[in-house]
Formats: sequence, C-alpha cells, structure tokens
Amino acid sequence: MREMEELKQKMEKSKSLRIYFLPFFAQGHLIPLVHLARLVASQGQNVTIITTPSNAKLFQNIIEDDKLSGHHIHVHIIKFPSTQLGLPAAVENLVSATDNQTAGKIVMAAYLIQPELEAFLKNNPPDIFIPDIMFTWTGASAKSLGIPRLVFNPISIFDVCMIHAIKTHPEAFDDYSDGYYNIPGLPHPLTLPIKPSPGFARITESLLDGEKDSYGVIVNSFADLDVEYTQYYESLTGRKVWHIGPTSLMVEKNRVVYENQEHECLTWLNSKEKNSVLYICFGSQHRLSDDQLLEMANGLEASGHQFLWVVKNEEKLFHFEEKMKEEDKGMLIKGWAPQPLILNHPAVGGFLTHCGWNSVVEAISSGVPMITMPGNGDQYYNEKLVTEVHGFGVEVGAAEWSLSPFDAKKKVVSKELIEKAVKRLMDDGEEGLKIRRKAKEMKDKAWKAAQEGGSSHENLTALINHLRNLLPNGAT
Repeated sequence: MREMEELKQKMEKSKSLRIYFLPFFAQGHLIPLVHLARLVASQGQNVTIITTPSNAKLFQNIIEDDKLSGHHIHVHIIKFPSTQLGLPAAVENLVSATDNQTAGKIVMAAYLIQPELEAFLKNNPPDIFIPDIMFTWTGASAKSLGIPRLVFNPISIFDVCMIHAIKTHPEAFDDYSDGYYNIPGLPHPLTLPIKPSPGFARITESLLDGEKDSYGVIVNSFADLDVEYTQYYESLTGRKVWHIGPTSLMVEKNRVVYENQEHECLTWLNSKEKNSVLYICFGSQHRLSDDQLLEMANGLEASGHQFLWVVKNEEKLFHFEEKMKEEDKGMLIKGWAPQPLILNHPAVGGFLTHCGWNSVVEAISSGVPMITMPGNGDQYYNEKLVTEVHGFGVEVGAAEWSLSPFDAKKKVVSKELIEKAVKRLMDDGEEGLKIRRKAKEMKDKAWKAAQEGGSSHENLTALINHLRNLLPNGAT
C-alpha cells in the first residue's frame, strides 16, 4: 500500500500544470515575463502566454524555437481595443508611444481587455494564473473563478518596500534637511532628493492593492540584490517573494547571440583602453529637453573622459557632435544601439543611465558600475538600490520628479553635477575603484544565481512545487 501511495504521488508530481501568463503592454514588463514563461515551460509545464497580435510578434519566433526543443508553450491571442481607444492598428505597446495621450490609451487597454480575458479563463480554466502587476483587476477575477493567482512584478522587491514606506510615512516629506528627505522604517537609512509626484503615489499604491489576495509575488531579480528587503516585505505583507532572475541570464546563459556585432560603435570601442569609455543611454522612451541635452554635453566635455552616447533621432546637439568627433573624445549613436554588446565590451568602464530596471539588470549582469540619473516612475527608487544600498553606482540624481518619460521637465540637472559624478567614477581614484569592485562582485552574484544550482534556479523549482501544492489533489 505504501509503495502504491508513493507511486501515486510520483505520478501526480510528473503531471504538467496548466499555467497562463499575462504580460503587460510594455517592453520592460513583457520581455522578463515571457522569459519567465519560457523557464517554467522548460521545467515540463504546459504554458500559455495571453497577449495581443502586435505584442505576440515581439516574441513569437523565440516561442517557436522553444516548441522545437519540445517545450509545451503556446500563445493565445486576444483583441487589442484599438478602435475603442482611437489608436492606429498595431500600436499596442508603450514602445510605440511618443506622447502621454497615446501612452495613456495603451495603459487603458489593460482594463478594456478584462471581459474577453475573463471569458477565456472561465471557458478554459488554468491550474494557475500569473498576470503582470499592472492588471490590478485580475485579483477579483481570479477569486470569482476560483483560480489561484500569483503576481509578476518586473522590478525589484526593494522598490515595493520603498513604496510601502513612503505611503506609511508621509511625514517624511515635512523635513527637507541637507537637501534630502529621509525615508524611515526601512532596513537601510535612505534618502530622496525630491518628493514623489502625487500622481505616481496614486498609481503605485493601486499596484500594491493589486497584489492582495495573491499567493505570492514573482520578481525579475535575485536574492542577493534585494538583500534584507525580501524578509521586510514578507513580514509586512504576509506574501511570499519568489526571486527568479535575472531572467535574461537564465534563458540565455548557454548561448549569447546578438545581432549587429559589427556595429560601428564596437569598432570605435576596440580602439579604446580598458574601462576608459563612459556609455550613456536613457532608454527607448525617456526624452531629454534641449536644455538638459546641452547641460549633459557640457558636463561630459568638462569631465575630460571619453564617452559613447545614444541619443534619439529627434534630439539635437548642434555642433557638439562634430567637435567631439574631431577631438576623438566621444561618439554619438542616433537611434538603436547593441546595448548588451556595449556593456560587455572591456573598454566600457561606466554606464550613465536613467535607471530603467532592464538597464540596471543588464549593467549588473555585465559588471559595469553606474552613474544614475533617473528619468521617471520607479527609476528614482532603482537609483537608491544601486547607490545607497549596494554602492556600485554614483548618484547624479534628478531635479524634478516626473511620472511619464514624455513629460517636459522644467528643471535640469546641472553640468557641474554631471561632471562631478563622471569624475568620481571614471577618474579611477580610490572611490571609483571601490565602486568598480562592488559592481564586479554583484555581477558574480547575479551569474551564480542564474546558473543550475543557483538561488534563482532553486527558486524556480520551489515555485513549481508551490504551485502544485495550491491545487486540491496535485496537478490535474
């Protein structure tokens, strides 16, 4: 009888779970959740990614490759409410937005898909449902349908703790001492140079509410990066945190294939000494005003260090580009750049970044120290994780809190602050060398977590076992 029972339990554990994933319509959300879905499928689970036509095109080829490897992974297409929102066909992702109005409509689509998605869940119920945190309404939907739900958060749990602390301690912004607000109640003494905008506070607090009634939160991070904040969050909310990341390292650890390996910037970098070039990029959406571009250019020139700067096609630097080219001080790239290859080039010794989470993770994975100049949203919190918690970056900061990458900032970060931050890292003084060592240490921790037997891989296995235990009689 005992042997039969053990055999029955073994058979139940071998059965595949039906797991649905719902990515949000933005690159920084979609890419890591698709990575997570692929990782879960690689563990023998039956995975379905629910998305819209244009978003599916962003990853369909990769999914087809996974199918050829024998993974059970599928894509279910739902309609994007383009007509209802007055959006052109195929504009279904925030990467296509160039203004607040378009971005707002794409965000609104996350709510308008609710009826179709609920009908699909009702008629084809999964064992487990894992939506992005942006779909705040899925908590009530999953509860009414009796479907266990976990939430995917594409950023770090540290950011969520910062949101909680600011919500709990509004009095922190009554005292502006030494040019900073002190944020209490967290494992580390942390500061903010500017006050979060009321709009950002409302949005982030609604996201926290969206985590309620879930069986846990999955984050695109690794345990050594969130350190004490994991326990802090779990004690605060009673919800389990699953660190499965960096997902990009976990899915690509055995094969690194990038396009455009002959990009002209790589040829230019090949002529430079180790750690001598500062790479500058503010992501695909964040835009700098003409005044800020000028301050940036003057600060970089005054620093005396070489740089590789990615700018938008519409951003104008007038005679600066020609001057830097003549003096061989820097190179400007208009539009797209092969960022992973750049960050892994030995000539790159620093990364001046807007602190978007994907960029932060890529810098950590490459062991490149950062100079932080947040653009909008959660990026102000990411800066603090890099600079004040771990110390593998130098803070430039921001002069004004912005909710959207399209908002025109009235204040600029001065050229003096930019020059000072660049020199602190790139002059290779004692401080810069210390920061560089810490960046290399965090890279080692990230790669170790992503390998077989590492903490993130162990968490992936533990997560699947946890999901099985949510079902009444094991997998069905």
